[in-house]
Amino acid sequence: MKSLISLLVILILSAAIAVGQTTSEEAKELQKPKDCGISQYDDFKNSSFGLLSELLKTDTNYEGLKMDIAGYKSGDKEITLDAVKGDISKFKKLKSSLESMDERVVALSDDGKGLLEDAKNVKPVTKMKAATNNTKKSIKAVDLSKAMIGELTSQVSSDLEYLTEQLTDLENDE
Repeated sequence: MKSLISLLVILILSAAIAVGQTTSEEAKELQKPKDCGISQYDDFKNSSFGLLSELLKTDTNYEGLKMDIAGYKSGDKEITLDAVKGDISKFKKLKSSLESMDERVVALSDDGKGLLEDAKNVKPVTKMKAATNNTKKSIKAVDLSKAMIGELTSQVSSDLEYLTEQLTDLENDE
């Protein structure tokens, strides 16, 4: 009974900690598994974690761009026509990159489902467990990528709206 209560407390605490994490924090903690030795599964794993790594870099780069927006809003950074046009260009490139990554997520999601279903047929049988576990972790990486893309796309769209409004105001003042 004591061990059951201890286990329950550990599970509750783990869930409470996980709830407080951002998608980006959770993505940073997800560990890429070792190769299982079956190229099709290893390629999927590498593609899934490669995309997640790319998104984490994009998220870091976006933090820098957000500083410009925050500077405009706080008045710490001067809003000029050239600066706003430059930022709009950067945000449009970022949005385009996110759209491209989203297409990769769709393809990887389909691949992951198929690989997971086929894992029971992996030969040699001794690699079945590793192939299954790697695929499940890789699907988690794809799911985190999808969530991050959604969050970033929403933020970038909002920032583009703000910048477009600033550009319109600047052009009207000329």
